[in-house]
Amino acid sequence: MKFLSSAKINLNLEVNSETKDGLHTLTSYLIPIDFYDVIEINEIDEKNDKIIFTPDIELKGKSTIEKSLDLLRESSSFEKYFEVKVTKNIPIEGGLGGGSSNAGSIIKYICSTYDLALPKNQDIAKKVGSDVPYFIEGKPGVISGIGEEVSIDESIGDLDILIATPHEKISTVDAFQAFDELGDKNKFKKSKIKNMEIFNNMWNPALVIEPRLQDHKDHLEEVFNIEFFMSGTGSTLFGIDEYDNLENNIKKVDKTRFRLIEITKKIDCSLLFNAE
Repeated sequence: MKFLSSAKINLNLEVNSETKDGLHTLTSYLIPIDFYDVIEINEIDEKNDKIIFTPDIELKGKSTIEKSLDLLRESSSFEKYFEVKVTKNIPIEGGLGGGSSNAGSIIKYICSTYDLALPKNQDIAKKVGSDVPYFIEGKPGVISGIGEEVSIDESIGDLDILIATPHEKISTVDAFQAFDELGDKNKFKKSKIKNMEIFNNMWNPALVIEPRLQDHKDHLEEVFNIEFFMSGTGSTLFGIDEYDNLENNIKKVDKTRFRLIEITKKIDCSLLFNAE
């Protein structure tokens, strides 16, 4: 089976200083977008999973796919193993949720195919990742707590969004460490676009780690004449405008600054998209 695993954007994100089970609580409004990794999964007659990323990526510890498969076997009497091949298009350490999306897609596929009960969101958030329960739902919505609380909210209309991922990478661990160190000095503003509040209180921690993000943001705002924001813990920047305006100006962008620059749109990925 081959299917698509979508990226996401945090239209807003507020991380709290309080923690729960060792993780920061947060509130965020997320939307899936039409930019994808491709996952091919096949059952194998072995006692270990095989996870292959193309291009190869350097991981610190287990991948979210391995963690999700481990959780499925912990949560039930499920004993099957898989070869999983992932074509990585979503940039890593970019705030677009590629790893979380891969895990959510795998959990959704296996539970549906093998008639398994979904693990509890609390366990998924703690053991795999805070965005993973959101990707199992796959619709625009708000996450809260440590990511285990997901409330679908499809009130916003269609959106055309330019995403630009700089070469600079920001690990989630480093971002939260910088957040803790900033403490009360972490001031942030809220903007309103198309009646949506857009903000991210992880922007200042990201600048501590990669100050050049401000220069990339200034460049994009000069080219498109709109405000740009950061998704998640970074480093991807995004701006919302009419499609024609984005398309007309994208050629003016200094593409040497970015790993990825793409015009995307809000989608519903509650059902897995077959990639065949």
